[in-house]
Amino acid sequence: QRTFVGVDAFKVFQEVQLQGDDPRVNNVVEFGRNIGYLKVEAEASIDSKPLPNFTPRQGEGLALFGKSFNYPPARPNSRIDFAFDRAAFYFKFLPFTIPYPVPFKLLGDETKGWIDTTYMNQEGTFRLARGNKGTLFVLTKEIPLKAQLMRAIEAQDDEKVLGLVALLEQENPTPRPARSGLVSGTWRLIWSQQSENASPLQKWGTKQTKNYQIVDAEQGTLENVVDLGITQVRAQATCEALSDVRTDVNIGGAGLYTGPVRVPLGVKGTGYVDWLYLDESLRITRGSKGSLFVHIRDFDARV
Repeated sequence: QRTFVGVDAFKVFQEVQLQGDDPRVNNVVEFGRNIGYLKVEAEASIDSKPLPNFTPRQGEGLALFGKSFNYPPARPNSRIDFAFDRAAFYFKFLPFTIPYPVPFKLLGDETKGWIDTTYMNQEGTFRLARGNKGTLFVLTKEIPLKAQLMRAIEAQDDEKVLGLVALLEQENPTPRPARSGLVSGTWRLIWSQQSENASPLQKWGTKQTKNYQIVDAEQGTLENVVDLGITQVRAQATCEALSDVRTDVNIGGAGLYTGPVRVPLGVKGTGYVDWLYLDESLRITRGSKGSLFVHIRDFDARV
């Protein structure tokens, strides 16, 4: 434990999963995103959901492995009893795992321990915990960048949104986004930063709550839709991947649609979008005039 938590280059995580038929507490040491990690797994038991046939640790144990305390928990449901049962190294450059050289089955009580949660904030993102050998742990919940982005957008924290967009761009999971099949679909705009050079129609449209883009990459078509209820503003365009990260867009026309009535708006133009991030549910793009857009896939939209 001291070896791994004392190295600044390593990241140490604790995975706690107490729901389902296999409650577990796993400790993970990440050696680097491109290197791999060590995962030490343990079965877990708590007061409200005791593990069948599980006996918590008894006594201080062998001095060789460190003295264990055996005082009772301070309050109900604050302690997780656990027993390590398997561990392995997972390296990115190997197609197989390497077992961690510890004979858990032979060590008996020495594989067991407990961890008491002594404090947790209301949001559940900050936790203080103490282990059975007296070590104090300060843990923060790692919130995925996408979840952080959604929170920042909801809070209208534009500065934080921009910072998270930059981080997500570095972690784009789709290596050739402009040519990916994930491009197609109905996307709803949830945030944008408009450049000074953006068209008045675009600036107005991005302020509306129901703003969509419908893309059919296979057919090479794209349509922007601003849904105002009984009236919609629609702009039709063709699109084509110019590179792995850029899509060419040619707007052929736009109109104001109310039922069967169409009023032409005389909007035409050319441009492109650069794909900064793309996955199954989220896309982040930058337009040719510098505007930044965040869309989410919308399966329920009727446009």
